[in-house]
Amino acid sequence: MRIYAQGRLRTFLLCMAMLCSSMGLTVFGPASPAKADPACLTNGGFYIVFVRGSAEKIYDKRAEAFHDYVIAALWPPPRIPSNTEWAEIGNLDGDTPPGGSPNEGGEYPAVNAAWAAVMPPVYYNSVGQGVDELTTHLNDRASRCPKESIILGGYSQGAHVIGWTLQLGGLTQTAKNHIGYVALYGDPRFNPGPIVDRQNHNNFDSHWWVRGDDTGWKNVPPLGAFSKAGLLGMRNPYISAEFKGRFGSWCAYGDGICSSDQSDQPSFPVHSSAYDGHWIWDSAREIASRATAKRNELNPSSPPIEVLPYTIANADSTGTTPETPPPPVVKSVKRTAGPDGTRQVYAATKSAVTEAWWRPGGDGVHNSEMINISQDNIVGFDKVNEPDGATQSLYTAVPDGVWETWWRPNEGTHSAKIVTGLTGVRQVIADPVNDSGQYTHRLYLLAEDGPYEVWWREGGDGIHMSRLNNIAGPVTMDKSRGPDGTDQLYVATPTWVYELWWHPGESVHSGTIINITQGDIRSLDKGDNLPDGGQLLYTGTSTTAWQSYWLNSAPSHGTIATSQTNAIQIKKTVYNGVHELYLATGDHVQEYWWSGSSSGGGELIRISQNNITSFDKSNDGADQQIYTASGDLVYETWWRAGNGPNTSVLFKVAR
Repeated sequence: MRIYAQGRLRTFLLCMAMLCSSMGLTVFGPASPAKADPACLTNGGFYIVFVRGSAEKIYDKRAEAFHDYVIAALWPPPRIPSNTEWAEIGNLDGDTPPGGSPNEGGEYPAVNAAWAAVMPPVYYNSVGQGVDELTTHLNDRASRCPKESIILGGYSQGAHVIGWTLQLGGLTQTAKNHIGYVALYGDPRFNPGPIVDRQNHNNFDSHWWVRGDDTGWKNVPPLGAFSKAGLLGMRNPYISAEFKGRFGSWCAYGDGICSSDQSDQPSFPVHSSAYDGHWIWDSAREIASRATAKRNELNPSSPPIEVLPYTIANADSTGTTPETPPPPVVKSVKRTAGPDGTRQVYAATKSAVTEAWWRPGGDGVHNSEMINISQDNIVGFDKVNEPDGATQSLYTAVPDGVWETWWRPNEGTHSAKIVTGLTGVRQVIADPVNDSGQYTHRLYLLAEDGPYEVWWREGGDGIHMSRLNNIAGPVTMDKSRGPDGTDQLYVATPTWVYELWWHPGESVHSGTIINITQGDIRSLDKGDNLPDGGQLLYTGTSTTAWQSYWLNSAPSHGTIATSQTNAIQIKKTVYNGVHELYLATGDHVQEYWWSGSSSGGGELIRISQNNITSFDKSNDGADQQIYTASGDLVYETWWRAGNGPNTSVLFKVAR
């Protein structure tokens, strides 16, 4: 049901837009209802809702930081993470994968901030849609889920959305009472509080919401002091007093979006870098503490969760930041072997790739960091052995390109950025070949506008790069070869899987393999080619693992696993003639196997924290293994006929 205050909101925002521009009337679309938001937490938990900034994608880096840091603060060791759900405004139905943009009418679009200057109605329409969607959702959620403590986080335009949602009177009192904490970052409507109080560092009670390190005022002789309020004008009153103790707004020094002064230093680099790498982490302990207190208040008959202390670190209060940041989170893992047979597992977080290695019968597992990226923006990696039998190479993907790290015995590691200039890189695959007897390095990069091939030869004429196809909004890819040696690249969007194929020296051909209207394809794995020349491709969504088969005809499709919950990755192998499919969800990895008329399966590992992010499969002779990433740990699970599965922690990453 639409809320009465939405009509007042639209009128208000439209008036603001018309004051700023003579462009005329803007028509606002209907709010998108919550179609499939996470199920209610019936035993007293935390429901985290994030509102992204201008032009950001779903689960962009601010959302990811808020998710990881807040959950880590809610459940610090020895607590075991549980009873927590996540949602983003604009994706309440969960049909847009990470890195995608909502495309349904009424879903919060988070338009580019430039519209606020060149055509204000477009920007305020976006804010209005966000307010409508958030208001409707919170009212509905609080009425259906009476035991949840709600945590709200918003960055930039998302902070604008949340601020107006709390201000305009559309929320029911029940919804307000369920809010455990509201955290805003870089709010363009920031109100720094009275200038005199900020100058004298006193009377913090008059601006109790202020966080971050911006001074809130600037002195320009002979004009005197002026307030450095948000670029779009301060909201006044900024926030109702009923939220005191469960609300904070972080503004970083030099951020001209929330402080409206761009003379001290460039504002946009600060606005885009200060929060995910610093202030969101700094805020997490306060958010978790107050949200836990709200959870206990809403669940008086349940055992309370300990409310941990926190301090507020800014110019107007005393205290220090938490001593240690939350633990790192491994995002991807890969099992390989060195040129001498040394067994290796590589694990990537946002900031580093770590190698663990060991020799059978040796002195245990050793690990070392291979590369650290200070921007905390690693999106993927791959590793190969070079043909000289000594050199190993690691390729680490970041949003605009690739770093190469190489090493030989007793020489240490060497790193250089070899590819730049791309946008929205998601993945890298290394696939070197011998081309006419000459070794050729080849990388395949998946960027926001499709797949690229990068190649070079030692002593050649440098690195070459070309886009293989224009595929908008891809999410994952896999590289393989056909039965006749044809190069193949499979690229998935949320709804389609495309095949690209080519022979050396020929142009690239393209076609489609499968269309999945569910719209949340997450992983691909090309199975081994069959002895008769048949080919298999496996496509994973959040609920299903699909098998596509073809031989001299169009692909046919079937399912191997269905009715999964949050399936994140699949892997297909053949071991001793037995087909094996491995599927990971947040809390376990499952095996499915078949050979002729026989089939079976079983669970290999279960993680109670429900934080599995990646896995890889390998075998060494009679032994088979999976390597599972969970938080800052990598687990090894191994088995052989009649023994296992057996699981233990292989190593822990440092950052």
